Amino acid sequence: MNQVKANNIKHHIWGKGFCWIMIAVLVILIFFPFLYILSTSLKSDADLATSVGRIFPKEWQWSNFAEAWKLLDFRKCFINSFVVAILVTLLTVFLCSMAAYVFTRLEFKGRNLLFILYLSTMMIPITVRLIPSYLLCRQLSLLDTYAGMILPQVAWSIPFGTFLMRQFYFGIPKQLDEAAKIDGATHFQIFTKVLMPLTKSSMTTLGTYTFISAWNNLIWMLLVVQSESKWTVTLGISSICGASVVKQPTWNLIMGVIVIGMIPVLILFFAFQKYFMQSVAATGIK
Repeated sequence: MNQVKANNIKHHIWGKGFCWIMIAVLVILIFFPFLYILSTSLKSDADLATSVGRIFPKEWQWSNFAEAWKLLDFRKCFINSFVVAILVTLLTVFLCSMAAYVFTRLEFKGRNLLFILYLSTMMIPITVRLIPSYLLCRQLSLLDTYAGMILPQVAWSIPFGTFLMRQFYFGIPKQLDEAAKIDGATHFQIFTKVLMPLTKSSMTTLGTYTFISAWNNLIWMLLVVQSESKWTVTLGISSICGASVVKQPTWNLIMGVIVIGMIPVLILFFAFQKYFMQSVAATGIK
């Protein structure tokens, strides 16, 4: 018995150690690109040319960020990105929450079939949606406007967002709705005063995911934006590197621009990280 117990403990230790090793490898693989970008942005021009195979710079050139800031009109790019990302997030969260309420609280014929058709749009790749969306925006005179930059992204985000919110709404007892109906509440009052306060973590999770996706969107912005005054951060970054650039800056400055562009997203993620944890915990309980 003691030998069997000792073997079980030994296997447990080896298994736990293997899991920690795999976690460490995954963490390194995930964080290495960010580390490389940051370290490259802090290298001097001479260090950049002689640092092949070496990650960290010999001297930390913090002045690179000041020079990188001058390459773009970051103030204008940040404003455009924030306007687009915030409006896409608010519209997506509100519309998906309402759609989830309909699919979980209202009984009507063909509800499940309609939801399956609703989710089937997630199978359409983004590249397939670009041309019809572009033609529709052109016919509606939405090219190079905030509406054209925002509304298609909202439409693309709704299926997944509705699916996510629907799963959380299923975890809320319907007895709360019935109690509110007895008190004379309408569907809209039940939605805003009963369900929405109980799904703050899930709405924050969806909002954070949507904000990051809208902030990082490039391919749609390349199609719909025509004037430099509407450039977002991603468009600004793409304008200083690539085959079409006449005089490309050095890579340490390009990486500095990328680091500056990532700062708002990183701040947002760490600020709302606890809501991700709450959502995952709630999903596990259900």
